[in-house]
Amino acid sequence: MARKTIILKRNPDLLTVLSTGRGQAQLALTLFIPSVILKGIAWELNNEDDPLSLYHSFAYLLTLFSHILFGASTCLGIIYLLTKRDWIKRTLSTTKGQTFSDAVKSFSLQHTIQKILIDQQIGNPNLTQKTTLVPDVFVRANFKNETLTDGTVTIDLIPGATDDIVQLGNDISSALVSRWNRSIVADDFEINTEQTQVTYFLFDTQAQNRLIITKDSDVPVVNENTIQLMQGWTWQLAKEPHMNLMAETGFGKTYLANYIIYTAAKSSIQVYYADPKKSTNLDQALPQGRVFFDKDKIIGSLERMVKLMDARNMKVKEWATSAISQDFTDLRLPAVLYVFDEMSAFINSLNTKENKRVVSLLSQLLMKGRSAGIILISIGQQLDSQTLPTKLRNQAQLNIILGPSTLETRTMLFGHGIEAPLTTFKPGTGLFTLAGMNINPRRFMAPDMRKFEPVYLSNLKRVAGETQSDWKLMNAVSRGNA
Repeated sequence: MARKTIILKRNPDLLTVLSTGRGQAQLALTLFIPSVILKGIAWELNNEDDPLSLYHSFAYLLTLFSHILFGASTCLGIIYLLTKRDWIKRTLSTTKGQTFSDAVKSFSLQHTIQKILIDQQIGNPNLTQKTTLVPDVFVRANFKNETLTDGTVTIDLIPGATDDIVQLGNDISSALVSRWNRSIVADDFEINTEQTQVTYFLFDTQAQNRLIITKDSDVPVVNENTIQLMQGWTWQLAKEPHMNLMAETGFGKTYLANYIIYTAAKSSIQVYYADPKKSTNLDQALPQGRVFFDKDKIIGSLERMVKLMDARNMKVKEWATSAISQDFTDLRLPAVLYVFDEMSAFINSLNTKENKRVVSLLSQLLMKGRSAGIILISIGQQLDSQTLPTKLRNQAQLNIILGPSTLETRTMLFGHGIEAPLTTFKPGTGLFTLAGMNINPRRFMAPDMRKFEPVYLSNLKRVAGETQSDWKLMNAVSRGNA
């Protein structure tokens, strides 16, 4: 069972102070300081000329009183250490194997977070009592060049305070930002199976888990059905098909889409792009017949995708070698990425007949596209149920929101009952959920493409010329082929 620390609350008497661990430590320090001061005064008096021995007698009394205070302070200190021995053992165990510098920083963070619990009086809900039961905190934070690479905050759970403790993420994040002047946040948490403690996972938004793209060689290639979006995390198109990407204007939709398109092209993933707002110049880089602006051509391209999907699924079925479900990867076919920018705005601009036709085509791609490797990326400022039925929108296994978002928007994309960090996101940062990886939204940092932007089109044209081919739509490519 989690051990609890008792801390002082309001106007305590001496017995209350002595009954608390924090009170013992404070009283021990309070007694120790005057004992040292009195000892110093006594030493000065003993050095004075004193024919009548008055100074020496007074110095003797001060020394005696100093020894009494020091003894009491020592006893309280020993009692405090004995009562805290389990806490000391757990703290040392938590920081075991760390460098001294990291251990000191971890302890500092631990003290900061413990103070949050004390200041908010999280623990005993009875405000009339003079003491409050507050859970212990244990922190392990690892740094590299003053940058937090990873860390955990473990807090003991106590009856009556569990709900408060598991909702501390934003308070911990604010305290850490204030303490270290860095964007350290505590978004994700888990409760152990015994339900005796909760562990928050620390995340530094300034850490280099964000991909920085300055040249072609910085763009990672995995294989023809996988795209790397952040350090240590890849989007596996065969297992997690389709993406919903939402963001207000100016928060990085286009940058992220451009990165995905470039990475896909470099990985031999076949790319198509629909842009009804006609704001892109990707037609200057991608082969003819891969970028669509006009309504009729966009609808025609969707019809072509459905025919390709059906043909691929038929080929997969013909070449199936067992009763186990197979898909396009078993035939080494590359994934096909259909990026639909401002999809909602386009659908809403159609007449009733066109609307039904487009929704029908999208429905087929979303429901049957996975096994054929036809992956749809839906981009827009809103992706509400009036545009696309919720059942179809939920077929997307990867959901990303960049920039600030309302609770309504988060609920629409992530679902009801989610726990998302309440913070203001800068362009290129936001939240994401990925089926099988996380239930509650986690922080997302889009690759930084700013320095690569001036040469983006010329490089994409070169790469696309080598990898984009209609022949590859129905024929195998080598694993990892770029």
